[in-house]
Amino acid sequence: MTPHRYDDVILREAVVNEIRFGYIEREAAREDTSPELPPILLLHALLATADTLKELISELPKNRRIVAIDLLSAQPLDKTRKLDVRQGNLTRLIHDFMQSVGLSEAVIIGHSHGGVLALRLAATTSLALNGLVLMCPAHPFGGYRSRVVNFYLRQPGRMLALSIPLAPNWMILRAYNEAAGSKSRIHMRHLRKQLNVLRNRNTLRRILEMLRTWDEDMDQLRRALTLKRIAIPTLLIWGDEDPVVPIASADKLEEHLADNERVTLAGMGHLLAEEAPQECASSISRWLERRNTDASAARSSVENS
Repeated sequence: MTPHRYDDVILREAVVNEIRFGYIEREAAREDTSPELPPILLLHALLATADTLKELISELPKNRRIVAIDLLSAQPLDKTRKLDVRQGNLTRLIHDFMQSVGLSEAVIIGHSHGGVLALRLAATTSLALNGLVLMCPAHPFGGYRSRVVNFYLRQPGRMLALSIPLAPNWMILRAYNEAAGSKSRIHMRHLRKQLNVLRNRNTLRRILEMLRTWDEDMDQLRRALTLKRIAIPTLLIWGDEDPVVPIASADKLEEHLADNERVTLAGMGHLLAEEAPQECASSISRWLERRNTDASAARSSVENS
């Protein structure tokens, strides 16, 4: 596929481990004298695509290379194969993709399901990361999985999920707003970016397949986090009205993060990429700037010693 531009990002395609998928990229805008800063990789939520992160990307610092992988577009080159969508396989795919496109020492930003994939990358691989940003992440200590996940693995939950393509837009929009906070409503302009997922039964079946191994995947991650805390500097961003992954569960997650900060967004829910892209980007940008300043000071101290 020939890469082409859309707004300020480039649409690209990758083949990794015999799996083809799409991703978007925004190149760093910097002067010749400016240092090369660590790139950023974004991982989208479960019922989302890389395209749903464009508002957030547009607000992030222009002097960093930014890549957003589109996991739901992944397809084996051999059409007789079935894609393994367990979290362990997805993180291996992301790991190998990062190496193939030169995303060394990147900052990973993960929203919801993307957050748990980022956690797993940090906890179970040797990948060198410069930082983690977890936006209302799914995680093993949330205490919500039997309520949210298991419902869709049984009838009538599975039938309800597979009937989404037949639902009118207004009904889907209302359901999305059930996951949002009271401060910022989800509008049809947000929903349009989700429709290629929500109108595709094959994609919905893949999501249900991801949920099928959810408990097992989370148990594996829980054990890894219990054995060793994540040392990578981490920024948590949470909406205080998140009904999917309640902010009360953040305390338990923080016990497994050795170096973290938390930003709480008042009146925001679970859909932060849609509800609060500017607020999230501002928090991320300030955190990145502090990290860059601290790193520069550390280098100067070493050089002068």
